[in-house]
Amino acid sequence: MNEIGEKLKEARKVKGYTLDDLQQMTKIQKRYLIAIEEGNYDVMPGKFYARAFIKQYADTVGLNGDQLLEEYTDAVPHAHDEEFVEKVSTGQTRSGKNIENVLLTKFQNNLPTILIGILAVAIVAAIYFAVIKTNNQGDEAMITNNSEAISVSSAESISESESEPTTESAESVDSIEEALGIEIVSSTGSTTTYAVTGNAEDNSLTLTATGGDSWISVEGDGATIDAQLIADGSTLETEIPEGTSSLVIIIGNTPATEINLNGEDVPYAPEAENSVRQEIEFQFE
Repeated sequence: MNEIGEKLKEARKVKGYTLDDLQQMTKIQKRYLIAIEEGNYDVMPGKFYARAFIKQYADTVGLNGDQLLEEYTDAVPHAHDEEFVEKVSTGQTRSGKNIENVLLTKFQNNLPTILIGILAVAIVAAIYFAVIKTNNQGDEAMITNNSEAISVSSAESISESESEPTTESAESVDSIEEALGIEIVSSTGSTTTYAVTGNAEDNSLTLTATGGDSWISVEGDGATIDAQLIADGSTLETEIPEGTSSLVIIIGNTPATEINLNGEDVPYAPEAENSVRQEIEFQFE
């Protein structure tokens, strides 16, 4: 029995939406909406799209998409990405141990040479500072005899420097004010939060599908900005409304999707690189 499809269909009718209305609101093709209601997931473009489409459908008709998927977890397809991530992580751990052992062996073999090099550098540094100290002692007498002239000259130089700021220093200040920063605040593997700092007059988002199709949903402060399927090799460019404080992106095929915010490429969190479906939030400060 297709309980999840019946539940979604009933919620849609309560809202008074037709399938055409829902297609316009979610950007999900009508044939996929019908397949969800009938429980016919074989027509979906991929297993991970089924879960993404069901969540989008549920959220649009007033249901909790995440809760619905958890309640009917055995009734909808799984992408089995957890097993893939585990295998990749295990392989990376073994490779890391091998590299560590090789580096440790090389370090032990070259330790005598390293110690000799450090000793030679220390001797050269001692000689250098001894020469510098001797020269400074000779200069002190000259500075004392001409202290008044030096003081006047220094005062004039400082005055001129303060009254005439250089163009280079002004440009540096402007550069600091306009610098943007994107940092990872937290990540669970399937959900990552970024903090965006700095000044930007117009925030823009660019999503590019590389190596496969990717289903995308973009929300700003809880309101849907865009939602569609990006074909392999295509790009989705979205202008972020002024004053947006939180931008949430749901990606149906993370390994095949590149993110660019305000001209800066956004890397995925290390633990989330191989997660097929991801929910990413940008918090603008």
